[in-house]
Amino acid sequence: MRLSEERIKYISDMILETLLNEEHIDLEIDEDRFQFILENRFVEILKIEDEIDEEAAAWMHTNKPYMDDGSNEFLVEIEKIKKDLAASKGYVLY
Repeated sequence: MRLSEERIKYISDMILETLLNEEHIDLEIDEDRFQFILENRFVEILKIEDEIDEEAAAWMHTNKPYMDDGSNEFLVEIEKIKKDLAASKGYVLY
């Protein structure tokens, strides 16, 4: 995963604090519960992105083994594969 648990917690703390301080939301649940939900959603999203990365790399090594990892051609092609995989899962990569 790209972010540690501590980093995920920090980011969710900042989001929660910003939303509350700027009065963008009015929570009907406990703040700790909201933060727990937010952290879990981050983890879910990161796992989806990790799966897409792994699937794209496996596809590239199976279908285009002649491309050198890290070459410009490889990087362009793997980004296309990631976008296609993400779309097939109903997910959008940014």
